Amino acid sequence: MDTLAQRFFSTEEQEQITQAVREMEGQTSGEIVPMVVSASHSYPEAQLTGAVLLSLPLALIAAFATSSLLWWRGEVLWLFLLFFLCFFAGARLLVRHPVLLRLFLRDERTEEEVQRAALAHFYSEGLHQTRDATGVLIYISVLERRVWILGDQGINERLAPQTWQHCVDGLARGIREKRQAAALYTAIAEIGTLLRDHFPPRTDDRNELGDLIIVDDRPARRQLVVR
Repeated sequence: MDTLAQRFFSTEEQEQITQAVREMEGQTSGEIVPMVVSASHSYPEAQLTGAVLLSLPLALIAAFATSSLLWWRGEVLWLFLLFFLCFFAGARLLVRHPVLLRLFLRDERTEEEVQRAALAHFYSEGLHQTRDATGVLIYISVLERRVWILGDQGINERLAPQTWQHCVDGLARGIREKRQAAALYTAIAEIGTLLRDHFPPRTDDRNELGDLIIVDDRPARRQLVVR
């Protein structure tokens, strides 16, 4: 089964995004790297809360539905058993359908985890190692529907971090409205224009980073990327 990150863009949209990045990078010495991850954290406390809240009503419904079939007077024990069966079923449901987990996430926790994960990926993907320190990460975390944009030191010396907020808001809104590809094209164009105005292209420019990275977060294929 494909992950949230893999389903986020179609193959055609992925090709169009990489082309948009290359076109904008041809006008600047900056490096733009869109990255898509399924989630920034596993949120175990949300999984526990979700499994409990899903299992309680299911266990009660099952208990009432089967009460006429009980041939002993152990209703409490039966309800206890049903609760745990439904708990494991609910936990499995949240694992197989992570979008349901979104119902049990707290905004402040997701904001913290998305920022932490974006910073970690910024360094792990080498955006801090470009020649002129002009890498920009457009980090998209699908489960949380959150976006974080990070610029390297060379960019931050000329552009305040608040510069990206308009791009972040527009892209996050597009994701919520399920027009993520169009919203990302717009963000790439806006970021590329800002970089072009402050970081003109060099005659010996080369593509130092991936044009699109989609993280496959399944354990056996954790390093799969699309570039």
